[in-house]
Amino acid sequence: MSANLEAIDLPVLQRFQELFKQNWPKYCQEYYCLDNFIEFLKKQPEIKHLQLYTLSTKQARDEGLFVIVDRFQLFAGSLNNTNGLLEKALDLVDWSGGLKASSIPSRHIAALDKVVAAKQLRLVFRDPTDLFYMKAEEALQLRVEPAPGFVLRSLSVEDAPLVNEEWPNHHLGSLYFIERQIRLCVSVGLYNVKTQELVAWCIRLQGGYLGALQVKESHKRRGFGSLVTREISYRLAAQGHDVMALVGPTNAPSAGMFRKLGFQVIDQCLWLRTEPTEGDFVWPEGE
Repeated sequence: MSANLEAIDLPVLQRFQELFKQNWPKYCQEYYCLDNFIEFLKKQPEIKHLQLYTLSTKQARDEGLFVIVDRFQLFAGSLNNTNGLLEKALDLVDWSGGLKASSIPSRHIAALDKVVAAKQLRLVFRDPTDLFYMKAEEALQLRVEPAPGFVLRSLSVEDAPLVNEEWPNHHLGSLYFIERQIRLCVSVGLYNVKTQELVAWCIRLQGGYLGALQVKESHKRRGFGSLVTREISYRLAAQGHDVMALVGPTNAPSAGMFRKLGFQVIDQCLWLRTEPTEGDFVWPEGE
């Protein structure tokens, strides 16, 4: 009997997550991706447009194989990258609306590329990134006090329109994403005490990585990007989490900042977006 995609639930995700603790930090991408979605489901069990799958075989479950489709983003992982099971699972996914394969670990890029080629999917982009990593014990040493006149605190949902507008990757539907990440994940904003103006910020993406790191143009070149990175890294470490960030190979300023803070590159991850195969699809705002 051929394998099929099989829907899974929170307890299965939790069992799978435990598998990825071995040989740390080899599987840290899968571990923290599942960690985030587990926390999402604890806080908001009925998340719209979220599908969780494995393959309908014992071997797939034993290897923690998962495919998560969150709106139009796809996340995938497995302990094994040589037996073809993840490729099979990706082949069974519905790609008709176009998908953004997100932060795919280097071990699984070949499987993704084979599926894209076999289905003759057209690409919007295919972007490699370096995985910058820091252990929690080291991140606990990063905390510093903000400059006089500024205060660090968690972002609020009211900040989401600004964060979304300034985000280089914003698109129709991204405001909902930013709002959700602020509600459900660790975030940090740097505010002017007197005016309460938000001048720099960072959130945590679904895959567990630092993301949407931004400083207002009027406040650049003052070290505020490094400051909010230090603070969010400390907050994650205080919860027992190691810290990860993805940086494109041409983004020398960000790579330099993470290296200066003590992060090390331990892997590469791929971001890949496919075009819809059945007409145009634009994700609706507010969903």
